[in-house]
Amino acid sequence: MSPEKHINESVDHLFRHHAGQMTAVLSRIFGFEKIDLIEDAIQEAMLRALSNWSYKGIPDNPRAWLIQVAKNNILDRLRRDSRSEDLEEETKALDQYAELAEGNTEIGFANEILEDQLQMIFACCHPSLTPDSRIALTLKTVGGFSVGEIAAAFLSNKEAIAKMLVRAKKRLRDEGEVLSIPEPRDIPSRIEPVLKVLYLMFNEGYSASVGESAVRRDFCYEAIRLARLLSEHPLTSAPNVHALTALFCFQASRLPARSGEGGTVIVLPDQDRSLWDRDLIGEGLRRLKRSAKGEELSDYHIEAEIASHHAVAQDYGSTDWRALLAAYDRLLERRHSPIAALNRIIAFAEVNGSEPALEELERIRDEKLEAYYPYHVTLAELQNRTGRYKEALQSYEFAAGLIENDAVKRFLTSKAEALSWEVRSRQF
Repeated sequence: MSPEKHINESVDHLFRHHAGQMTAVLSRIFGFEKIDLIEDAIQEAMLRALSNWSYKGIPDNPRAWLIQVAKNNILDRLRRDSRSEDLEEETKALDQYAELAEGNTEIGFANEILEDQLQMIFACCHPSLTPDSRIALTLKTVGGFSVGEIAAAFLSNKEAIAKMLVRAKKRLRDEGEVLSIPEPRDIPSRIEPVLKVLYLMFNEGYSASVGESAVRRDFCYEAIRLARLLSEHPLTSAPNVHALTALFCFQASRLPARSGEGGTVIVLPDQDRSLWDRDLIGEGLRRLKRSAKGEELSDYHIEAEIASHHAVAQDYGSTDWRALLAAYDRLLERRHSPIAALNRIIAFAEVNGSEPALEELERIRDEKLEAYYPYHVTLAELQNRTGRYKEALQSYEFAAGLIENDAVKRFLTSKAEALSWEVRSRQF
């Protein structure tokens, strides 16, 4: 790897992992109303790192270097503003933050930023914002994602996402949003939008809607990181938080086995389970057990239970399909969801057979599922199992036409091509 490429990757890694932390701390010090100035100062620090480190080398403590430069940037900008008030208190707080980072005391530093990051998460997921705005603002402000990356996740363009972010920040400024963790009595109502954002963030990473790869691991691991933050604070360490984190751990444990060379898709029955991350499975089991402490049962509990059955099975054939089917039934009793009903079909097929599963799939079909490519993939799989090869070929081709992700499109096209040979061979 060339030195220049190494520098670029190092800066990108630091930006991904520390931009959100720096934004949260600086927003606490200066107030959310200066969020644009703060983000500009951090971005400038990253650009200076690219320029400076390329000929001076990476410093011993790159995080402290970035914090020091961002600190100087923001103070210079504020001092140039004649309207700025006395900055003595802010300067003192900044110096303490920079000294803590320079000291390289990981435990102390982590404790210092935990509260700030949680406050920022709750601000980004404020009830006054639209669901899409919450996700976009969380990805940008807390996760350090670029506008382009967020646009790709939303199947949108940079201009539209930039406008969405501007409107969201303005809404929070107009409402005088103060960065704080909600009062204990307000946590139950305020935590649900936060968990929903993390759930959608993880799902976009686990099954990327666009791009060259079928997965976006950065989305998945950022959702896990933020869920862990919530689980570590006494006010937000609730059963549903642990259940959601358990779900993430179980699902993320499969990521090393979900794609092969060139980003090829590997479906669950074909995955090499020796590649699954056993540490994440262990964490998932511990968190699922911890989530049971209390009287609350959420959808996340049941989804984590479903994921756990896959995680502990030695192979596809030994999966406890009856337990899975029962769990899906409980989930649908709580809340009707076309996606959950579709996910239930494979478990139903393994228990009752493919022919009854085809009838069940027809029963749940609606307009939303018709436009959802996994519905047609499931239909193709069941048609293939029952010898309806021509119909399965058509279903795979239809599914491929619905998906924007290049890796998934290639996978579905290859499935269709294989069936095309099967159909032609049976004509002779």
